[in-house]
Amino acid sequence: MGRPAGQPRDSKQLICEQALALFAQKGYAATTVKDIAAASGMRDASLYNHFPGKQALFDAVVARQLDRLSAMLRDRSALVHPDDDAHAYLEATGQSLLAVVLASYEPFFNDGQIGCLRQVLEAERHADERIEALYRTIFIERPLEVQRSIFSQLIEAGTFAPCDAELAARQFHGPVYLALAEGTVWPDARAFIARHLASFQDQHRAKEQP
Repeated sequence: MGRPAGQPRDSKQLICEQALALFAQKGYAATTVKDIAAASGMRDASLYNHFPGKQALFDAVVARQLDRLSAMLRDRSALVHPDDDAHAYLEATGQSLLAVVLASYEPFFNDGQIGCLRQVLEAERHADERIEALYRTIFIERPLEVQRSIFSQLIEAGTFAPCDAELAARQFHGPVYLALAEGTVWPDARAFIARHLASFQDQHRAKEQP
């Protein structure tokens, strides 16, 4: 939703948006506070009124994007945390299940700011342990935890045949993560996920399930 006409953009939001774009374009290490201030239309001193330094600004950029990602997923009835209610997955079948699964992955492929965040983290992850941990949490570990929770509940409900839920989570998320790492555009990723889900269901669906 855009802001009302005449309402000035929040300065911190503007700074974070410009910082993310520059981090993606130039890399975190090569981007200076002066660069970010100039892109934001302000002096260095004015930027320091909002953030004490580049690390604090980076932390704010990441936090804002994670908040955006969580909001997008929840708006689509997709799980954000392993403890979230999985009824959308347990009760869905056919096209409705596909819609929920696609909704859970679309922001990773199709949102420009999340794409910039992934680009920044990928570029810096091998040089910074903290960034490596962030990258793994956002794109690998949390999706696996969520998938494991969903599959455990599907097994318990009798929708899926008994199996190793952790292994099943890796079997499902692994190919989708590979498509993301390959830079697959969303229309192609969407078609791939649909085929992948159908094959995965055929493999894991309980025998008595239609």
